[in-house]
Amino acid sequence: MFDILSRLIEINTINDKDNNLFIEYISSFLSKRGFTIQEIKNEEGNKCLVAKTHDICTLGFLGHSDTVDVSNNWNTEPLKLTIKDSNLYGRGVCDMKGGIAAFLDIVNDLDISKLKKGLMIIITFDEEIGFKGINLIKDRDDIPNNILIGEPTDLEPIAFLKGCMEFNAKFYGKSVHSSVMPFGDNAILSANKFINKLVDFSKKLENEKNDGFTIPYTTMNVALIKGGTSINIVPDECNLSFDFRTVFSEQHQVIINKINELGKKYNSNINMITNVYPSNNEDKEKLKVIEKITGKKVSGMNYVTEGNFLVGKNVVVLGPGPVTAHEDNEHVSISSYNTTKEVYKKIIEEYCMR
Repeated sequence: MFDILSRLIEINTINDKDNNLFIEYISSFLSKRGFTIQEIKNEEGNKCLVAKTHDICTLGFLGHSDTVDVSNNWNTEPLKLTIKDSNLYGRGVCDMKGGIAAFLDIVNDLDISKLKKGLMIIITFDEEIGFKGINLIKDRDDIPNNILIGEPTDLEPIAFLKGCMEFNAKFYGKSVHSSVMPFGDNAILSANKFINKLVDFSKKLENEKNDGFTIPYTTMNVALIKGGTSINIVPDECNLSFDFRTVFSEQHQVIINKINELGKKYNSNINMITNVYPSNNEDKEKLKVIEKITGKKVSGMNYVTEGNFLVGKNVVVLGPGPVTAHEDNEHVSISSYNTTKEVYKKIIEEYCMR
């Protein structure tokens, strides 16, 4: 009953260790069921899989192969599927081999000759750390307009994903002995003034709301600050890291302009290290269908998924639960896994068989 899930759990993809074996297993599985297979490899040798039933596809299922590491606090063997207390245990069973296996379970019984519209399955790598996999395939012309991502959501359909902008800033001053402090230029104080202005700016962004999210506005977080070498020296450098979690794509250029303005004012060199736009599914007709299938209203996530990289696509994130991603004794319930399969089947019927 859980043969596919069991095999996926057994393949050690912690930090993409056996990524190629994972891709080869799914490639073989889908090839035998009539899918056209393409494997895309990066310079480091890790693979993405793109499998499709038709040249032009209407629906794409997206999942990632990699999982996070495990601790010594597990009560079961992490790389072995364990069934206990009506739950399924194993590293990745929630995030996100459970979603992948549930979809493959449906495909296993699917007669692709009956599909009126094409179905694509995309499996990536490096989702947990650097998004190298999705960046390898995101610009393909054949990616469908409708994307289903099997990340764990406890079967709550997610149609809105916040964007992410991450910055490093280095502030420069003049170092002197603290006893003659007025002759110096304290880089930490410059950073502090910058932060205060940044907070004021972020408060204004809170007036622009997207009610699809539990936190319906763009947020800013100052995460790291480091400066100075000794208590009796005025620091000539200070490093700062901060991020924005955005609700509207239009805000990104506004934020960039403001950061550059403040950087010049407070003698700082700004480096933007991440600029991922929010994903807002505007296909209201199809979202109503998803709500009918799941029996739940669509909502939003306050963080980034691979769906953010597929700009302009209608993304829905939907997978089993409870959401125990990255936890010790990671698990989903058997009932949720089985319901996920039923939901996926109905979604395929809606997008590909009508």
